[in-house]
Amino acid sequence: MAKGKLTRELWVGFLGILALLILYVLINFFKGVSLMDEENVFYAKFDNIEGIVQTSPVYVNGYKVGNVRDIVYDFENGNGVIVAMSVDRRLKIPKDSHAEVNTALLGSSTINIVTGKHNAFLSPGDTISGFLNGGAMAEASKMLPTVADVIPKVDSVLVSLNNLLTDPAIKNSLTNVELLTAQLNGTVAELDKLIKGDVKKAAGKLVALEDEMLELSSKLNEIEYKELVASLEASLKNIEEVTASLNNGEGTAGKLLKDDTLYIKLNETCDAAKALLEDLKQNPKRYVHFSVFGNKEK
Repeated sequence: MAKGKLTRELWVGFLGILALLILYVLINFFKGVSLMDEENVFYAKFDNIEGIVQTSPVYVNGYKVGNVRDIVYDFENGNGVIVAMSVDRRLKIPKDSHAEVNTALLGSSTINIVTGKHNAFLSPGDTISGFLNGGAMAEASKMLPTVADVIPKVDSVLVSLNNLLTDPAIKNSLTNVELLTAQLNGTVAELDKLIKGDVKKAAGKLVALEDEMLELSSKLNEIEYKELVASLEASLKNIEEVTASLNNGEGTAGKLLKDDTLYIKLNETCDAAKALLEDLKQNPKRYVHFSVFGNKEK
C-alpha cells in the first residue's frame, strides 16, 4: 500500500512539473521568445518608449530579428526606461548603432535597430541609446493644427454652397436648362430625320450619275479611234509638205521667204520716201503754192 501511494505521488509530482513546463513554454511562445534558438540580449535606453510592451517585435531594416524581453524603469538614475531586446545570435550590431521606437497609426509600436558603420561590434549585454520616432502618428499629429485651421474654412464653404443651392434663381436656371435641353433634343431629332432624307436623295443621285458615267464610257469605247488617228496622220503629212515647199522656195510664200529682192525694193522705196519727206520739209514752196488774191505764181 505504501509503495502504491508513493507511486501515485511521484506521478502527481511529474505531471505538475510537466504542466509548469508546458505553461512556461506557452507563456514564452505568446511573448514571442524562442526556446529552441539561441539568442543574445542587448539593452536600449529610451526617454519615452511610447507603447512598447513585452513581446513587441524588434526589426533591423524591416526584418524581424527578435522581441522585447523585458522593460525596466531606470530607478537608479530616475531618467529613462531600459528595454531588454532578445535578438538572433547571428546579428552583429556595430557600436555606433542606435534603436528607434516607431509608432503606427493603430497604436502598435515596434523597435527598429538602426545599424551604424563602425568596424567594432557590441557584445551581448551591452546598452545602446534609444530615440522616439513617432512615425505615422507623429506626422498625423503635425497635421492636426493644419486640419483645425482648414475645418472653419470648409464649414464656410459648405454654408455658401447651401445658400447657393437654395437660391430661387438657381432653381429657375435649372428649369430653363431643362427646357433648353428638351428643345435641343427635339431639334436634334428633326435634323436627324432631315439628314437621313437628304442622304437617301443624294444616294439616288449618285446611282443615276454612276449610270450616266457608265453610258458615257460605253459611248467612248464605240468611237473609231483608228479613223481619227489616220485623219490626224494625214493632216500632219500635209503640214510637213507645206513646210518643205516653203523651205525650198516654191510658190509665192516660198519665194517671199527665200528671195530677198522684195526686201531690197521695199528698203529702196522707204529711202526714197524718206528723202522726199526731207525735201518737202526744207522746200515746201516747190510743192504747195498759196495766194491771197487768187493769183498763182508760175
